Amino acid sequence: MSDATQPTFEQIAEIIVEKFDVPRDRIVSDVVLEDIELDSLALIEVALAVKKRFGFDVPTEDLKTSGTVADLYDAVTTAFRAS
Repeated sequence: MSDATQPTFEQIAEIIVEKFDVPRDRIVSDVVLEDIELDSLALIEVALAVKKRFGFDVPTEDLKTSGTVADLYDAVTTAFRAS
């Protein structure tokens, strides 16, 4: 397991805001990723940003555009625990 601190929901939201110019108030746990215009390529960019910022991989097969922001965060925290 990594010695790093687990990313917070807010930190993942910041990545979405910074990379995709999504207004912060639209990034809530139950919003569907497609509804904030995050497609599969965008989710790969999120995974790469997580790796760069936090130092662990998020398996892209765990990221689904039909999921919610909470699902994305769950995938990130699961990957963190596995690192």
